[in-house]
Amino acid sequence: MKIIISTIMVFILFGCGGGGNQYLLSPDSLVGVSKHKSSSSIGVDKISVPGYMEESKIATEISAGEMHFMDSKWAVPTSKALTSTLIRSLQKRFHNPNVQLYPWDIEREGGKRVKVIINDFIYSNGTVRLEAVYSILHIGSSRKRSYIYDTKVASAKDAASIVKAMNRAFAKLVNQIANKIR
Repeated sequence: MKIIISTIMVFILFGCGGGGNQYLLSPDSLVGVSKHKSSSSIGVDKISVPGYMEESKIATEISAGEMHFMDSKWAVPTSKALTSTLIRSLQKRFHNPNVQLYPWDIEREGGKRVKVIINDFIYSNGTVRLEAVYSILHIGSSRKRSYIYDTKVASAKDAASIVKAMNRAFAKLVNQIANKIR
């Protein structure tokens, strides 16, 4: 019994997850607000991310095909954080509470559906690189537009700087998506 209590106390005092800072991808404050209001429904699919972003640790690229995982971790799975950030940002941008996670009963309402696939989102050699494709589908029609997006944002090598650069890069993507939705 003493061993069990001692073990529990060690976990409580020192924590279960180890050291390192935790970061969240959330560029809300970097996304502009539009003068154009939209009341139409917008469905946002869960954002697809590369496998290295599904890990809890922040990945950096050392050279082509070689990655390093930092001690710093993501506070929330990146796909979930980016999806909820895109939804919140579009709600704020268009002053529209009808931007929600797809699927839901949007087919009867009409509106638009946004799908984002991130192919590459990583720090390498002083820059954060974001490469993605996204599409905007008009619900109830076959009208679909697809776009390629890519940007680079300068960054220092530390985790905090990398996350700030990633937030800036993703904010640029959100702004471009919002401009295409209008």
